[in-house]
Amino acid sequence: MQIHETAFAVSTYRSYHEDVSKDIYAKLWNNPATDALIPHILKSVSEHEAILHSLRNRFFYESMTSFFEKNNGGTLVNFGSGFSMYQFSFSKNVSTVEIDKKDIIDYKKEKIENWTREGKLPSRDIQYIAIDFNHSSVENIVDFLRPMIKTEPIFILIEGVFFFLDRKTTDKLFKVFSALQKPGDLVGCVTYLPEVENTEVYQRLLHYFDSNNDTNDSFNHQTIPHSYFQNIDQYALLEKTDEFELSKIYAPNCTIKDKTEILNETMYVLQKM
Repeated sequence: MQIHETAFAVSTYRSYHEDVSKDIYAKLWNNPATDALIPHILKSVSEHEAILHSLRNRFFYESMTSFFEKNNGGTLVNFGSGFSMYQFSFSKNVSTVEIDKKDIIDYKKEKIENWTREGKLPSRDIQYIAIDFNHSSVENIVDFLRPMIKTEPIFILIEGVFFFLDRKTTDKLFKVFSALQKPGDLVGCVTYLPEVENTEVYQRLLHYFDSNNDTNDSFNHQTIPHSYFQNIDQYALLEKTDEFELSKIYAPNCTIKDKTEILNETMYVLQKM
């Protein structure tokens, strides 16, 4: 399984629970290959993956909607954007900068432009940038991105990415965020906390990735402690929640009884000081 295949899986998960995810456009990415793959993932890892990714999407949908409505627009800078579709639910006065690996960005740009021409998506101001976080310096990333950001304030989103990075690259990205943002701007991010490593479902996830991953598409298995987000230079922690807690709000009828039985991701919102 290549990393970009997870982008297809996650978008399909969101399409299964539109009422929770609030992503009415995710289904545009659905395809037979991913449809055939997902039952194996759910059986091998966790039956709750679809609702969990929908909950994650809902949390950031609500956070960003509130931020951009309060500020009458701004820019979403989406690091590791995959096939997320947030911008099409926001007003036209929100610009978006999508950042990912070249194969994902090229494919997404072509699809989005086609669907917009066909009237399947509303027209939005979107710029697409291919960057390899691991091999680019802070200065190079900032110099590349700064001219792309047309309006303020800025909400930086990075979800489903830290797991695949090492800590050095994670530290580097927060330096990038700080260089791009001004006081009051926000960062939304996601991680597994280290305690998740002790759960059976997390071990099943690692086994699944290691068993199905292409040998030339390596990645890390990073978990990050809560204390890390409390001590990021120039940022204050505004909000913390996890998918188990969100399930009580947005999916009260789902069958999750304990957070240890799910791949429970933790979401953070940080404010630039």
